[in-house]
Amino acid sequence: MTHVESNFPYDPTHPDALAVYCSDGRFTNAVSELLHGFGYDRLDTLTIPGGPGLFEMATSSLTDVDVVRRAASFLITGHHTKHVTLLAHDGCGYYRSQLSHETPETIVARQLTDLRNARAWLKAVHPGLDVKAFFCRPASGQVVFEPVD
Repeated sequence: MTHVESNFPYDPTHPDALAVYCSDGRFTNAVSELLHGFGYDRLDTLTIPGGPGLFEMATSSLTDVDVVRRAASFLITGHHTKHVTLLAHDGCGYYRSQLSHETPETIVARQLTDLRNARAWLKAVHPGLDVKAFFCRPASGQVVFEPVD
């Protein structure tokens, strides 16, 4: 196989925005559209099953929390990130597997709590960081983003 070349030019500067979200491909394009709508033409991403849930011991293991927090901090510090967007989504397989004994309503409540706690942790560790949080739901064939207070 010969090499493949991108249509996008290489920009040596780092983006100033980071998105942390679940790797569920059903939401990827909608998340990208949302973030571009905020004016973030380029993003650093931290996409992993469970997304922001991996910032929290109530949902994830100590090892997972440590890895995700260190990875996010590395990007924020090293790339001089100014904006972070955290996104969780309805029907997340990671949450269903971690909280298999819970009802869907309890799982959503846990996801919302995890989003709030992840935002609080990021702001405490990285003062001045702009952090937005959203819960995503499919509705009428589209993805709806609900801001998390």
